[in-house]
Amino acid sequence: MKTRMLVGLLLLGGISLVAVLVPLLGALASARTQALALQRGAALTEIVELAATTDESRPVSLQRYLDRFFEVHGESVRVVDGTGRTIAAVGELVDAGRADRMLLSARRNLPQYDLPVVLPWSRGAAPIAAPVRRSSEVARGAAMLVVDVGEARADVTRSWAIALGAAVLLLAALIAFSLRFTDWVLRPVRILDAAATDGALGTGGLDAVPIGPPEIQHLSESVARMTRAREEALERQRGLVADVSHQLRNPLSAMRYRVDDLLADDPTSESVTALDTDLERLSATLDRLLALAEAEQRASSRPDHGASAAEHVTSADALVALFRQRRDLEGLRLVSATRDEVVVGCRRSDLEDVVFILLENTRKYAGATPTASVALRAEGDRAVLRVSDDGPGLPDGDIPLVGQRFWRAAVHRSLPGTGLGHAVLAAIVDANGGTVSVSRGRPNGLTVTVTFAGASWS
Repeated sequence: MKTRMLVGLLLLGGISLVAVLVPLLGALASARTQALALQRGAALTEIVELAATTDESRPVSLQRYLDRFFEVHGESVRVVDGTGRTIAAVGELVDAGRADRMLLSARRNLPQYDLPVVLPWSRGAAPIAAPVRRSSEVARGAAMLVVDVGEARADVTRSWAIALGAAVLLLAALIAFSLRFTDWVLRPVRILDAAATDGALGTGGLDAVPIGPPEIQHLSESVARMTRAREEALERQRGLVADVSHQLRNPLSAMRYRVDDLLADDPTSESVTALDTDLERLSATLDRLLALAEAEQRASSRPDHGASAAEHVTSADALVALFRQRRDLEGLRLVSATRDEVVVGCRRSDLEDVVFILLENTRKYAGATPTASVALRAEGDRAVLRVSDDGPGLPDGDIPLVGQRFWRAAVHRSLPGTGLGHAVLAAIVDANGGTVSVSRGRPNGLTVTVTFAGASWS
């Protein structure tokens, strides 16, 4: 944005500067040319007046005047009579053909006083001519003066250099002003952007920016108010989930005790058995909600997005050995796909919770005797955990929906579950600055890839 603003300001300023500079340079050159024309025109007039009073058969005095004139000014002069015969001359004529044409026009009473505008690259001489009249208006001859424009050209060059230097200084001032102006306008925008990014990542609050244009200050105040309102709403939402879960746990426990007593009295009661199943499902849902609220709270208060809260060393073999003997995973065959130890950028308990959720889902949804393959390896500066199963998998349209709260695939809705497991997993991974992706396995099943930061070979 800064570049676009600078380009716009400098383009506008440059066009304005050129619009002023070009006419100014033309005016300077025209003024110096006009002054030269007046000066040399007066000199030619004196020569013409002297020639008008000079006897054409004895032009001695005229020739002496021209000699002195040439010594002083160094400009060539030629005086001719009515027939074009030269009666007095000094210096050389570079373009004799042009000189003859101008003298002819002057003998016809057509004076040639116009000088071309003197520019820094103009030629060194320019002729002017005037008719010589005596007692009548009829020209009796003509005089031509070859004007030396060298001094005028130097004056024009000097005045142009001064004007261009001033233009360069103005352009430098414009650049400096543009830089300061864009910084003044965009600095609060950058601060606001950084603060908004930190606020979105949960690493800082968003405060109003008391600098810059009033409109941006007002915008920052509005965004700060909106962000505070959003944070308060999220805090209330997370607090509500946690509070409701905690408040429901006590009456739920009491109900469990009563159901256990009923089952002890009548173990075959179908209604009591169904009630016990419902209580188990409700208890699991509350546990998941509490875990989700805790993970989201940690993710929102993470000090630096992308940085791990802790590091530990483990391997796929160690994870498989940890879960191989668990009763709640009975019937699941575990396979370790890698053996190397890896530094994983997350808490050990978080990694174990992630692996357990994935293995529990595999046991529930991957068939009667499923197999789960666990791989943990370092890829660059990341630790990558992959858990694959050999189950039927999910339709392509369902894979993007995995992780939505309470979502369950149509084929799994008759099976026990809360629809919160993958959401809790995603929140735990996000709290440690990691990422989760789900893809179709090969040749079948699902593969869940979890990536954590801060990994290296142990």
